[in-house]
Amino acid sequence: MTPILTIEGLTKSFGSNRILRGVDFEVFPSDVVAIIGASGSGKTTLLRCIDLLEEFEAGEIRLDGEELGYRTAPGGRRVRLPGRQLARQRAKIAMVFQSYNLFPHLTALGNVMIGLTRVQHRPKAEARAIAETWLDRVGLAERRNHHPSALSGGQQQRVAIARALAMEPRLLLLDEVTSALDPELVQEVLLTIRRLAEAGTTMLIVTHEMRFARQVSTRTVFMDQGAIVEQGPPEAIFGAPKTRRLAEFLTNVSH
Repeated sequence: MTPILTIEGLTKSFGSNRILRGVDFEVFPSDVVAIIGASGSGKTTLLRCIDLLEEFEAGEIRLDGEELGYRTAPGGRRVRLPGRQLARQRAKIAMVFQSYNLFPHLTALGNVMIGLTRVQHRPKAEARAIAETWLDRVGLAERRNHHPSALSGGQQQRVAIARALAMEPRLLLLDEVTSALDPELVQEVLLTIRRLAEAGTTMLIVTHEMRFARQVSTRTVFMDQGAIVEQGPPEAIFGAPKTRRLAEFLTNVSH
């Protein structure tokens, strides 16, 4: 099987602070890859590099075989692609953030439609039909005409997920999408993600919900200090860690 996403030797720094240290891994169609690790281990930065929101110093990211973000100029120098090409590449990836980033003046339906009409230039009637389908899939058909202020945090996050998926991305990135929610709202968002996984959506999920990662992911990646320490099936990562660092992390998060 050919991977959708390939990352090789990814290195990223902020000033003298090295955030990613030669990250390598692949994501295959219908994979649900959970990325776990302590705060500051580079998980969110990795997603932001994949989504081309951050530049990186070295390494390569490929989506469906196409290098993302850069081209190699004569002499081997890496050159950042111009904005139009970056936008074309980013259209194949959707990212859902910790904060919902909904437009407050638009309804749930309007928030899902806006990318379809403004970015993909679809006719309004077509965009509306697609948006209504996705709102129904995340359980919000009856709330489609409500503004974000009239929705709970969990409902707003589900609108953000519907908005991302309506664009038909090759890859969905989810960055700690439950971290800003009250505990009683977490489960409704996790249930939505679980249903997407069962439907074969290819996802890369940064999460601190260990039970969820163990139950839903097809592969779990443990990061520490900017590097991948272990990766493998969730039953191996959670049930039989090979490194002391992963064992310590799992012990700490279980208390």
